[in-house]
Amino acid sequence: MLQKIKYQPIYRTHRDSIDRDFYVPCFSESVKLERAAGYFSLHSLTLSIDGVISFVQKKGQIHLICSPELSQSDAELIDACVSLDADHITKSLLNSITECKLSDEELDKLDVICNMLCEGKMEIKIAYQPLGIFHEKFGIFVDEAGNKVYFNGSMNETKSALLHNQESVRVDCSWQNENTARFIDDEQGYFSSLWNNQEESVVVIDFPKAVENELLNCYKRSETLDAAIEKYIAGRFSTGKKKLYPYQEKAIDEFCDNGYRHFYEMATGTGKTFTSVRTIERLKKETNEKLFVVVCVPQIDLQVQWEAALREEGYDKIYLFGGSGSSFDKTIAEATIDYCTNDDDVICVAVYDTFFSKMYSEIRKIKPVFIIVDEAHNLTPGNLSALEELNPKYKLGLSATIQRFNESESDAIINFFTDGDTFYFGIEDAIENDFLSKYEYHPIFVQLTKEETDKFQYKSKQLAQELHKEDPDPDIVDKLRRERSLVLKQASGKIEKLRELIEEGKDFVNSVVYCGQGKDNEGELIIDSVTRTLHDKGFVVSQFTSRTLNRKRVLYEFEQGYFDTLVAIKCFDEGVDVPKLDKIYIMASDSALRQTVQRRGRVLRKCKESGKTIAYIYDMVVLPAIEAGTYGSDGLLKIELTRAKEYNRLALNKDANEIRFNDIEETYHITITESQEYESEPD
Repeated sequence: MLQKIKYQPIYRTHRDSIDRDFYVPCFSESVKLERAAGYFSLHSLTLSIDGVISFVQKKGQIHLICSPELSQSDAELIDACVSLDADHITKSLLNSITECKLSDEELDKLDVICNMLCEGKMEIKIAYQPLGIFHEKFGIFVDEAGNKVYFNGSMNETKSALLHNQESVRVDCSWQNENTARFIDDEQGYFSSLWNNQEESVVVIDFPKAVENELLNCYKRSETLDAAIEKYIAGRFSTGKKKLYPYQEKAIDEFCDNGYRHFYEMATGTGKTFTSVRTIERLKKETNEKLFVVVCVPQIDLQVQWEAALREEGYDKIYLFGGSGSSFDKTIAEATIDYCTNDDDVICVAVYDTFFSKMYSEIRKIKPVFIIVDEAHNLTPGNLSALEELNPKYKLGLSATIQRFNESESDAIINFFTDGDTFYFGIEDAIENDFLSKYEYHPIFVQLTKEETDKFQYKSKQLAQELHKEDPDPDIVDKLRRERSLVLKQASGKIEKLRELIEEGKDFVNSVVYCGQGKDNEGELIIDSVTRTLHDKGFVVSQFTSRTLNRKRVLYEFEQGYFDTLVAIKCFDEGVDVPKLDKIYIMASDSALRQTVQRRGRVLRKCKESGKTIAYIYDMVVLPAIEAGTYGSDGLLKIELTRAKEYNRLALNKDANEIRFNDIEETYHITITESQEYESEPD
């Protein structure tokens, strides 16, 4: 709603970003805009596109009245008291379209605008005075509840006005008082009179069909509005060629020195994807071979990011396997024919499931193949067998941390990719060298009930009995670990702690809340309970799970500030790049070191746009019920405090937290060292 935005009484260019601080937030909370502007220009239509996209999703409607940017000859006619007519206006509008030069990004934005016109999301009318210039400059945003924000000022709807001129905009809100509400209603009535061509001194005509046709012919490039929006979002963060940092160059040097095979173990946020794309370029340069490159990723989100990274480095023909909606047989045939008949390299990005179930057997005869496996810690023994059967000439593994529950599995993955050590650039290296933000760690201690503690200890006892058998059943072991882990993830005290954090004034803007699967004691899904709790306290919330239909769109909207908070279950851990994120609240966590490294790296990414210099991690650490005593609590405390101490290891407030950890260890008569082995539990 419009009431949730904090408005200034007046916005001035060069002091405020009127587009970012006013237009985009208002678009995001509105369903209608009525705008009268001094001049029409193609540039102006593209300036607030980030807010317009959210506006469109809520079925918003824009009514725009503007005058054409008159030519010198038109101005001379007015000076000579010769009346302008519709033909003059049409000619001026056509000139503004055909003579306009737009950047690639503006063309993508204009594609969205053109599709809005086609689908009736935007209507434009042209106003002119036969012996003068229509120079009104006001607008009214309206939200779903009928709240209105009126703005008026010196600013035209032009690029120069927003970005260069010294302009100002005054703002009034309908809920301020009765007089303001009546004033805005009167202005809305005046706009309606203009729109319907009922003002004597002004002629208002429909947007000329000839101009609309020219606009669509020149700038409509997508079949639908949704397709245009997706295209704009996908290309929004492309910034052209970037330079390698010294540590990234060192990684590529090691790859080449190691016979074009290696494993990059690089902290989340240090550019594994970019380094890998440049590794492809270096391999091509040194071997001078035509390459068939396959990038394997665990999920569609990563596939989208890889495609964007490849395009940013100049690869314009990329084949996607799994998740793209195209036929596998058709795509693999096109990729194979392309490789055999053309001189260019072939780049494929395949989701694990599709690659290991179909693709690897189809490309066994292709030579040479370069396999890049992202998040390679996810590889199963079966996946490794398939890769060994494929026997790629060149190979590269990627992970923030290769650690798996079974150390021999970790070694097997590394040994497939490299005979030597991995290239390591860990989170401590990234923070020390200022590639990632510094951070504070705040453990939030939550005690289990007596019943929950008893249940955890009972599952621990069952697990110990199974593990001490001569031939433990791995399925039973996994099941018991999962059931024991759920006791911690679903602890009933966590929702109450969340409410306390909100009441204490903790900031949930630009934050992700990680919660557990399953239901709470009331039978409600935990993720829904968390979402409702935040929403009831005034935060704008969206969910981010494996069932979210368009996670790319949700991430884009979060980055643009349409949501304060994302409530996520696990799938936010891998393949997500949101530099603006500066806080995470962990209500549920695995005990695996890998997840700790990924989540910490996710929130530590630098962000120039927001000026982020420090990040905050709030972690709900579960403790046994006091009345349950200390017997049998070792396993629970080992899981929780080991994770907490890893987060705390590099925190700015490390010393203060260590005092709290020592008190807990004394209370429960246990000692957890920073080097304690992680006990990884399955989900």
